[in-house]
Amino acid sequence: MRRTPETGDRPDIPGLGTLALEQCIHEYPGKRRIFRARLASGQPVVAKFYLRRIGQWAEWRRGTRGARLLEAAGVAAPAVRHAAYCPRYRAWLLVLDLVEADEPWPPSGDDPGDQAHGRLLATLAEHHRAGLVQNDLNWLNFIPREGRLFAIDGDRVRRRNGPLGRRAALDHLQRLYASKTRLPETLIREGFRQYHELRGWGVTEAGLPRFLRDLRRARLRHARRVARRACRGWKHYPRFRMDDLRVIHDRRALSRGQAEHLALQLYETGELPDGFSGHAERPYQAQRIEAPWQTLPGLLRPALTRQTARRAWSHALTLRRLGLSVPRPVAIIAADRGLVWLVWETDPELRPLDAASEPPGAAAAETLWAGLRDYGIRFRGRDPRMLGSDGQALWILDPLPLAFGRPESRGFLRAAEGDRAWLERVSEPR
Repeated sequence: MRRTPETGDRPDIPGLGTLALEQCIHEYPGKRRIFRARLASGQPVVAKFYLRRIGQWAEWRRGTRGARLLEAAGVAAPAVRHAAYCPRYRAWLLVLDLVEADEPWPPSGDDPGDQAHGRLLATLAEHHRAGLVQNDLNWLNFIPREGRLFAIDGDRVRRRNGPLGRRAALDHLQRLYASKTRLPETLIREGFRQYHELRGWGVTEAGLPRFLRDLRRARLRHARRVARRACRGWKHYPRFRMDDLRVIHDRRALSRGQAEHLALQLYETGELPDGFSGHAERPYQAQRIEAPWQTLPGLLRPALTRQTARRAWSHALTLRRLGLSVPRPVAIIAADRGLVWLVWETDPELRPLDAASEPPGAAAAETLWAGLRDYGIRFRGRDPRMLGSDGQALWILDPLPLAFGRPESRGFLRAAEGDRAWLERVSEPR
């Protein structure tokens, strides 16, 4: 049986000496284990073990090549100490200098702050001048140290023949903002101008509107791609089956046991358990999604139910990632006999629009409509029960009747004007 590296091991590495593994700081089960370690000289380092000799060789080679590209370019990055095969564990090993953050990190995804945002733009400009492109722009791939951001992950770093030109650089900047879909457009506008100043370029009159238009498309593509992966049980969204119930849940909000309890309670009674609350004690609400296929033959019903549940879950996550007015989705539950429930974590004041005591008014309708229009999203059905109100804003409680189109097409613009008039009508105080 293959031995895996563990905390406390002290392997002898040829050309490096004794490597003391102090703490496992990250793990990809069966693929990679990353340790905080120390050399015989006392120098702290990071040791990345790629655990499959054949299956992980390409990953190790890519990470090693990227780390060396960063080091050779002279940008802020940890030095490569060792990169070779480790026979003791039958794994590939990459050892880098340890870079520790000297301030709280990572920043908030919704509002990283002007300092973190400006520092990231300065780092991108430095990389672009050196001809480097970091294709994985996760906050955790950068570490702040002494006023700079160190690029600590070279797995997806590529190098061009020279400094990036305007088009390639703006495409990469667009990729940054597309992956950070909740950043407000006011911050993006400032970032666009700031990046141009860092590169010594002037901002053209048509440049910013074109950048924002292309960015919205890229954000929508990215959000839908992530949502589709979440339907397949990716990362934070495991899925499981209980008899004729199929469940996908957000494990950051619900444990497996809680999700099972919710699913059984909804299936048996149609109501959520009493006292269930989420983050910051926000209550859960279950939105029943109507199933027009319940009259179909029983053999067709389970497949259509599962398909509809995946679509509703995907739409909810997409809208949430785009920063539109939807509560946080925490679970989708589908019963083979044609029942679907979407479970939200909501504000206590949020009520379905037909049950709200005070509709929010035309301004709230305009805000919701403008957000949907910018991303080419329209209503296929106009039922007030799909909307909710907290007295100040309009919220989408049933995302299934939404459709995605092209914002500039004539057909979409005609449909969007109809949506606008309908939203204004249903949001007027009664």
